[in-house]
Amino acid sequence: MPDIQRTDAVLKAAWDHYYQELETSRQAIEACDQFQAVPRQRAKAYHALMEMQAMAYNFAVAPRLAHPRIFGETSWQTEIYTMGGNGPDFAYKTLFMDGKAEYRLTGNMGDSRILLAQLSGALPGSAGQKAARNYDFIDFEVAADGSFEVALSARAQPDNWIELDPDAPYQWILFRPTVDAFDSRLPDLRIERTSPLAPGQYDADEFDPAAMARRLDMATGWLRYMTEEWVIAFYQRVYRNAGGPNQFKVIGKEISGEVGSPTAEYLLAAYEVHPDEALLIEMPDTPGGAYWGLQIFDVWLRSLDFRTRQTGLNGTQMVTDSDGKVRVVLSSRDPGLVNWLDVGEYDVGQVLVRNYRTLHSTEPQIHRIKFDDLANHLPTDVARVTPEQRAASLQARREAYRRRHGE
Repeated sequence: MPDIQRTDAVLKAAWDHYYQELETSRQAIEACDQFQAVPRQRAKAYHALMEMQAMAYNFAVAPRLAHPRIFGETSWQTEIYTMGGNGPDFAYKTLFMDGKAEYRLTGNMGDSRILLAQLSGALPGSAGQKAARNYDFIDFEVAADGSFEVALSARAQPDNWIELDPDAPYQWILFRPTVDAFDSRLPDLRIERTSPLAPGQYDADEFDPAAMARRLDMATGWLRYMTEEWVIAFYQRVYRNAGGPNQFKVIGKEISGEVGSPTAEYLLAAYEVHPDEALLIEMPDTPGGAYWGLQIFDVWLRSLDFRTRQTGLNGTQMVTDSDGKVRVVLSSRDPGLVNWLDVGEYDVGQVLVRNYRTLHSTEPQIHRIKFDDLANHLPTDVARVTPEQRAASLQARREAYRRRHGE
């Protein structure tokens, strides 16, 4: 008969540790500056607490290494998993692997102009976390039809190769493929193990209490990381980095953290705008990256709903004005402009400029003005939309995300 007392103790200790950390997270969030300063978004803090738990399961407990798979709908998508500020134009995927094994990644780029694979030696918050390696598929051999094959292993490979760490038993890759247009063909990614699987090699994942306890400990570390680095500290760092509200400034790895992409230049501002106001973002020219876009978040680094509202736009969707500048308006009321981001009831939050593979930096400025005075700050030929065109655009947006992710 198994030693029930020993087994229960191992699992219960890990379980208790997780829930202690969860309660610590709740207390820390309620004590943080933005919980006190922005009472309208306090309910979303609890939304974040629940979302972090779902993601902790998806990232730390659910994956099985015997037969790895590429996850899409349980990573970052639309308004379901938004923690960390998922972008509306990325079809994120995650993959979890054993560094001692070997794999083959095959697929097709579809209409993605950028496909990145960011490899980490462990989940953020776990012991042994190492600096991530970033692979840009522009450096890989891709066939004319968009198809590719990549080896993943610790052993050096002659062609397309992602190098694994043989001493890291639980590595993960975050794939970032861009999906710029509503009718874009999504990339196709498939994974298969190429090294032999010994009988019972991963039985511990299913039956061993100590192995389950280690997974729970990973979930605990991931929860702590998300609470401290994303939910609480991120907004505060952005605010301090810029020197106050409504000012953009480039952020580095000390703010973007382990999951930020080294291929991108990130410019962030903590915004504040009242219902009778608008924020006019002016860029002196069009950012020069292979992909660039603007997006708004709440104070907890959660993306605002981009499936049903225009809370994010990319460079192919925005219009450059006749003087060569790019102007974007943030407001709760629709100004009838193509370049509009809908803050809704979120009068305090964060606004991000992503610029991937940038050729030159941009220096956006934010002007806080009265909404009714907006016309005096815009070119007379600024691109406009009618209410009917806006409704059609939002319907196209909803249909695009329904096709990508389902209902």
